[in-house]
Amino acid sequence: MLDTTKTEEQSLMLGNRLIKRFKHLRKWAKRTNISCYRLYDKDIPEIPLAIDFYEDETEEKYLVIALYERPYERNQTEEEFWFSTMKKTASDVLHIPYNNIYGKIRRHQKGDNQYEKTGTINSSDSSNKSQQLIIREQGQRFKINLSDYLDTGLFFDHRPLRLFIRNNCRKKDVLNLYSYTGSFSVYAATGKARSICSVDLSNKYLKWSEENLQLNGITTGLAESKVGKDVFGDSENSSAQSEYLPGAKYVFVNGDVFDFLYEARRQKKQWDLIILDPPTFSNSKKTSETLDINRDWSKLVTLCLRCLAPQGILYFSTNSRRLKFSEKEITVPSKCTIEVTDITAQTIPEDYRNSKIHRCWKIVNTAMQQV
Repeated sequence: MLDTTKTEEQSLMLGNRLIKRFKHLRKWAKRTNISCYRLYDKDIPEIPLAIDFYEDETEEKYLVIALYERPYERNQTEEEFWFSTMKKTASDVLHIPYNNIYGKIRRHQKGDNQYEKTGTINSSDSSNKSQQLIIREQGQRFKINLSDYLDTGLFFDHRPLRLFIRNNCRKKDVLNLYSYTGSFSVYAATGKARSICSVDLSNKYLKWSEENLQLNGITTGLAESKVGKDVFGDSENSSAQSEYLPGAKYVFVNGDVFDFLYEARRQKKQWDLIILDPPTFSNSKKTSETLDINRDWSKLVTLCLRCLAPQGILYFSTNSRRLKFSEKEITVPSKCTIEVTDITAQTIPEDYRNSKIHRCWKIVNTAMQQV
């Protein structure tokens, strides 16, 4: 027999917390033109959930509720009952249809999880139908997939950095590494960047990136080139006219970031702004080596610096709490001098109580001549 007393107590605590947070955040979201945000993130330790709120362009409301993997085994029947109760509570207090709530399990990362389809808890729920929608964020529009992957296509915690990129990229060449669904690229395009190169291992996500650009009024061609001499060519397929900056070019590269940076350096290509936001760990079959950002971060940063134009800026971010960042670990290229600033505090958004959601550094190439 299930012991429901503790679950009912936690349900009441969660409901009260959600009402309080929603009352605060909905005013902030309306003021900043945001239709999706983090509503709850393990605020109460014994309720290990992350709850994200979404509202589409028809004003239909949704929730994605992720259960963080517990450090101990729990009876499956008890876990499903507990999770269903928390979903029902969220549905009731926020007045969101239960079938518009998507449940997931967020396990400790052991592989290239973001590229894989994900299962959901309570698999019998009708809420597990495939669901895509269009949301808005600070003037941009994005396609979101609530159901099919662990992540929905937009990382909320980088919202402040995306806005900073948009406000500071005018007529600059921008490189977006590990670009995922292209949110940084969309912001750079609306900020009138001169060119934007998005690099990712997943062709599926590159196509999703193209869709996001199109949602924002940009018609692009997807360059599916492998890393090689043709990646940096000026083919018609890799450029498009933009209402944001006439003649701007948008290039999509399906390939490994390390290989791309080696080839870019060989061809002496440089960018004014580089965004480096790699996964913590990746063992994709598309690459010959495993990426462990705790081990490989300094190598990646060094490769980026070799492609960073004089007075250019590299933004390096990670959600790894174990990464030991030290400027001394960076091999600075000759004729290059750097200035490193920890900007983590400035890049944590209003809706994140967890100030350790990521760390971020601004690395400026202060050299006045080409490396």
